[in-house]
Amino acid sequence: PEKYRHMIEALKNTGIFDVINGILVGKPMDEMYTKEYQEILVDVVNNPNLPIVWNLNVGHATPRAIVPFGVMARVDVEKQKISFEY
Repeated sequence: PEKYRHMIEALKNTGIFDVINGILVGKPMDEMYTKEYQEILVDVVNNPNLPIVWNLNVGHATPRAIVPFGVMARVDVEKQKISFEY
């Protein structure tokens, strides 16, 4: 979890969290440290108005879905639904 904290802090230092409209988070490998990672991200981002969708089947853990880069995405946090516009 501390390495994750350092990575998230490095992202924050770039200013990225000031110019995005939401965060999509995949499942951790073997779903270890899920709660800790969530707490770290919320703590470091420190913006309750920035929506975060958790536990997506993307990233290194299985099953994996594809999230395309370079396209517009619509995220409904309440429904936990993501749609992409090509």
